[in-house]
Amino acid sequence: MVIGAAGCNDAQTRPAVTADTAIEGPHPAESTQRSDSEHSHANGSDSVNADTSASPADVLRRYYDAIQHRQYDTAYALWGSSGKASGHTRAEFAHGFGETIQTNATVGDSVRVEGAAGSQYATVPVTVDAVLRDGTHQHFVGTYTLRRAMVDGATPEQRRWHIYSAHLTLKSS
Repeated sequence: MVIGAAGCNDAQTRPAVTADTAIEGPHPAESTQRSDSEHSHANGSDSVNADTSASPADVLRRYYDAIQHRQYDTAYALWGSSGKASGHTRAEFAHGFGETIQTNATVGDSVRVEGAAGSQYATVPVTVDAVLRDGTHQHFVGTYTLRRAMVDGATPEQRRWHIYSAHLTLKSS
C-alpha cells in the first residue's frame, strides 16, 4: 500500500497509498523510526489529542507530516476513537505505508463545516502525491471528513477535530 485513507466506514476510505488501493491508512513501519513519544518530545507536541484550537486543515497537515516522517502512532491517533475510526489496528496502519517512501499532501483551505446533533463535521479537500519504493508515482484526490463534539460536558479530547473518514480516489497519471 501507499498513501491511502486509513479509516473507512463503508463510504470512508482508509489513508494509505497503494498502487492497487484507494487512499488507505498509513504504512511503512521501519526499524529506523523513533517511537512516537520520542517524536512528540522532539516536536514539542506532547499531546496530539489535547489541541482543541487546531483547525481541520491543520489536523490533516499534521497527519501527513507525521506520515512523511514515519510517525505512524501520531498519525493513527489523529483518527477518531484513538485511531480505530481508521478501520485498522495500529500495526496494520503502519504496515500500510511500508512501500511508500515519500508523500506530499496539499490540503485545501476551502473547508465546509456543518453541525449535527452536538457534533460538527468538516469536509476538507486534499490532493496527495506519493512515491513507492519501486518508483511508482501515485496521485490521489478527494476529501477527508473530520468531526468534533460540541456538547456541554465534552472532554478536550472529544472537542478536538479528529479524522472521521477519508474519500480519496487514485487518479491515473
